[in-house]
Amino acid sequence: MKRLKALIATIMITASTVPVSLAQAPGTGAGTAPPGTGAGTNPPAVTGMKPDRTIADPAARKAMRAKEAALRQKRADCRKQARLQKVPLLKRNAFVRACVSKS
Repeated sequence: MKRLKALIATIMITASTVPVSLAQAPGTGAGTAPPGTGAGTNPPAVTGMKPDRTIADPAARKAMRAKEAALRQKRADCRKQARLQKVPLLKRNAFVRACVSKS
């Protein structure tokens, strides 16, 4: 119990002391520039997406959706077949996986 109290106290002390070097003064963000330069007056647009990710072209997305739909249909057919054959619940996933890979 003493260790827990000491740990909590250490965490509280550490969290309450914010290093000044990491704190950012108002107006020094990424969207601002030194006065008089005219650059950086607008903050960067926030999209909510990571900039390193790209979006596939519509044709590729359509092909991926079709492929996933076919796989979903195949999986549904295999689950139905497992129910008809009365495969036990614990062995059903293995049966479906084998069935999907066969067909």
